[in-house]
Amino acid sequence: MLERRYELAACAGPDGKIYAVGGYAGGDNVCLDSAERYDPQSQQWVRIAPMKKARRALSLVAMPDGIYAIGGFTGKDYVSQVERYEILSDEWVTVRPMLSAKCTMSCVVSLPDYQYIYVLGGFNGQPLGEIERYDSNKEIWERIREDDGKTMKMLQKRFMHCSIVLIHD
Repeated sequence: MLERRYELAACAGPDGKIYAVGGYAGGDNVCLDSAERYDPQSQQWVRIAPMKKARRALSLVAMPDGIYAIGGFTGKDYVSQVERYEILSDEWVTVRPMLSAKCTMSCVVSLPDYQYIYVLGGFNGQPLGEIERYDSNKEIWERIREDDGKTMKMLQKRFMHCSIVLIHD
């Protein structure tokens, strides 16, 4: 990569390129707003527009309309901010924030429809067991409810974890 960073977020984009966003540069809680993209064809990293908010311990997911940078930690505060990277215009746009501020959560996209981004667990001074999702059609965040109306939670609170989506025939 072009810039040294850890606690970054990364994902493969809808354009077949790899995106590395935000992170921690070391010393004095310096969080990064910078972002870069790797092109496997040219085997080159290039800088792309910086995010509006510097942060680390965020999550990144790819949707057909762009790359979503979700939540994170500024070195001082947990954030609920969500930004979408517009690939064609090379700019970040603010999207409706999550319902609660958090970092080190895992995020997955519903496949094959790409309607939802699910955010699972996280940390905001304590481990979280909450689940929220972004409905890309309605452009709203919501808590998932069980049939009896109660808010669905994970059985075990967790952070710094990973989630995947499997599709089978």
